[in-house]
Amino acid sequence: MGRPTFRAYAVNIEAKTGKSLDDFWQLAGKKGFVKGRKVLAKHAELLKWLKSDIGLGHVHANFVILYLRLRGKDPKVSTQMRTWAHSTGYRD
Repeated sequence: MGRPTFRAYAVNIEAKTGKSLDDFWQLAGKKGFVKGRKVLAKHAELLKWLKSDIGLGHVHANFVILYLRLRGKDPKVSTQMRTWAHSTGYRD
């Protein structure tokens, strides 16, 4: 069995939380974690917020962080993760 797709993670998270990935971008902006198109918060801060305030598990929280970093065109996202995301459903 292969690795889940970007799209599958997004659908599962929305089903669990009622929030789309765009909603997470908006919420992160309201919290001051993103500004403009840049992620300002550290990974640990984002992880704590998504796990404690939103109630996501570790893997789903990391997925949302990946989405935020992709949307912000963060150079810290590895080529491997960027390729996986684009090939399995992520759209800029």
